[in-house]
Amino acid sequence: MSDNGVLYFGDPRGALALLARGVELVGLVHGRRGGPGRAALVPRVRHLPRLTLPDLNDPAVVARLAALRPKLIVAAFYPRRIPRPVLDIAPGLNVHPSNLPRFRGPDPCGWTIRAGDAETAVCVQHLADGLDEGDVLLREMHPVGPRETAGTLADRLEARGAELIADVAVQWLAGRAPAAVPQTGEVTWAPMMAPDEAEVDFTLPAVEVDRFVRAANPWPGAFTGIGEANELLLLHAVTPVDAGKFRVLPPGTPYVRDAVAHIRCGDEAVRLDRLTLGKHRLTGARLADLLL
Repeated sequence: MSDNGVLYFGDPRGALALLARGVELVGLVHGRRGGPGRAALVPRVRHLPRLTLPDLNDPAVVARLAALRPKLIVAAFYPRRIPRPVLDIAPGLNVHPSNLPRFRGPDPCGWTIRAGDAETAVCVQHLADGLDEGDVLLREMHPVGPRETAGTLADRLEARGAELIADVAVQWLAGRAPAAVPQTGEVTWAPMMAPDEAEVDFTLPAVEVDRFVRAANPWPGAFTGIGEANELLLLHAVTPVDAGKFRVLPPGTPYVRDAVAHIRCGDEAVRLDRLTLGKHRLTGARLADLLL
């Protein structure tokens, strides 16, 4: 067994990026059973020890990982905190899709959208005991598109993050890693949004309602109730618009304008673009037909 290989934690794209750079992997700990690139990865690592979401506090699991004798641990979007007994096996690198220390935690892209940030970052950092607390070796800034969802932003940043952490790992293994810089500034957190927290508050301004809907897309999905039966309405995409003469309506009231369904908000309104009513995917125009 090599003393120069990498023990990899996380999604397939990071492992593929390491392999593309000629990095030897001694084992993998998958964070999930799927993920982009899994079909390409599995045939290349079938011969290696592989675990999926093991109990990293189990001494037997720690001993099994330690027996692989990695020189470096690389974690790319592994969904759980890696505890100290594992970190003691070898130095570690992690990648996180936010401008640390802003939005540490499991849902940085959702909170970036919800906050209306115009830019964010991908940070490669040292693995540390605390969640996303490690010193930063590389910080690459990225603009946030005006209509991005949490899902599209996460996919874009995670793809780039896989490449960046692989680059830093190669440098680290060659003894020329970038200088690590401690995180500075206000620490903010990005917890996962629970499904029951995704109900839209239409007393908020329309711009904030739009951000909330995009932050909850694709998971857990922003929702509200509509009609006398308060039927579940999932909102996949909305657009802030001028409410015009409909400003007299109270927030949360649906109305039809230009043959498209809208909902009045705290200041203006949102046009409903894509939604699900019950089990049916609809456009705002189709919902308008049902409301009339």
